[in-house]
Amino acid sequence: MKLTMTIRQFLAEFYGTFILVFVGTGSIAFGLGQDLLGVAIAFGTGALIAIYTIGHISGAHLNPAVSLAMVLDRRMNWKQFSVYLLGQFLGALFASLTLMLGSEADAFTGLGASGFAAPTTALTVIIFEIFLTFILVYTVLAASQRKPLQPLMGFIVALTLIGLILIGGPISSASLNPIRSIAPALLGGGTALSQLWVYIVGPMLGSVLAVIFYRFLKFKDSDTI
Repeated sequence: MKLTMTIRQFLAEFYGTFILVFVGTGSIAFGLGQDLLGVAIAFGTGALIAIYTIGHISGAHLNPAVSLAMVLDRRMNWKQFSVYLLGQFLGALFASLTLMLGSEADAFTGLGASGFAAPTTALTVIIFEIFLTFILVYTVLAASQRKPLQPLMGFIVALTLIGLILIGGPISSASLNPIRSIAPALLGGGTALSQLWVYIVGPMLGSVLAVIFYRFLKFKDSDTI
């Protein structure tokens, strides 16, 4: 059976986001919650796997903030955005549901939901998420347009993600990705669900700002020295 490109992209984003959330939040769910470096490496590894396995099909956005940036930069349309968003949501949800199968294990500590506690405020978290996502999305926008860097995109994104999680993790949980936060919050409920809006607003605003800044600085390889 021959699949249309739309279905291929949907399945690619589903699988890629599943890998990202399964590996990333799985590292928190089964014992690495207090090891920020380990969690950061897990998310970076998940992104690396996804980019090099499905990046040639969908670009491996894995994140609504990245997909929004691609729409605003006119690299895709709103119809494609809806397909990507659905794939990302279902992939993340399936990953969290799969992790719940291990909830009886002694090592299980939850689904790795994003969250914060006093004295950290929602405003502080939103600001951190804006800046963290700004850096991630700008990196994706800029590096993906440089032909010499395209073969290295997996490592570029993975290392960027690791660095940003190490910086933002202690303050905001370093979500940088609404879908990464939505699935665990919906299934876990409680505080994570009540704080979820912060992890949607912050990253999406960061994405918009990254596109604005990128378009100011945008250039072609031929324009550089």
